[in-house]
Amino acid sequence: MTGLVRKATLLTLCGVLVAGAAMAGVPSSATSSKPACINLVGTNGTVTDPAGQFTVIVRDVANNAVANSNVKIDFSGCVDINIGTQASQLFAGLTVNCTNKTIAAVSNATGVATFRIVGSAKNPTGGVLPKSLSGCASISADNQPLGTMTIGAFNEDGSIDSPPGAGTGVAGNDLSAWKGDFFTTGNPYFGRSDFDCNGAVGGNDLSVWLTVFFAAGAPSGRGASAQCP
Repeated sequence: MTGLVRKATLLTLCGVLVAGAAMAGVPSSATSSKPACINLVGTNGTVTDPAGQFTVIVRDVANNAVANSNVKIDFSGCVDINIGTQASQLFAGLTVNCTNKTIAAVSNATGVATFRIVGSAKNPTGGVLPKSLSGCASISADNQPLGTMTIGAFNEDGSIDSPPGAGTGVAGNDLSAWKGDFFTTGNPYFGRSDFDCNGAVGGNDLSVWLTVFFAAGAPSGRGASAQCP
């Protein structure tokens, strides 16, 4: 009997080791990290606004960094959000799939994938429907789900930079559209206008928007050159 117990214990330990080895290098939502909310930005015609930069850190179940992981954000559930086409994404390393409404980046040696995404909201007047709530975008690493994110956009009215140099990025119309969300009767939640990620559209979101609008060099002064349909 003792021999059988030892064999059973050994087989169990072997199974645990095999399972652990199989999970090594596989992204885990429990140990990876991502922001709860992100904000889409514009450009100055050369560089994407750093106000929109965020990182995703990919780790496996043992908390080891996963290098060369394909980190993908799926915007298909964000009904009031536009993402810029591949040509509009001036930040290096981003891959746009307009058909599936995804943007991807590859993690570096320490498991970090860095994004700055050019895009806008579909909110020409403020308070308009349809609207996205919190967590409208899903994120995955090597097709392993990492959770969801809320999407804000400083360019509220969906304007694009056409013709190039027209300067139709973050501008006065976007402030008017934001105010429309803020003053909507009953104060319903609009994720596109919650720039500080506190779960409500309020005065601090206006402060964040004004910081982007008045930034030296107008880093979000231009919108996307074209947007995914």
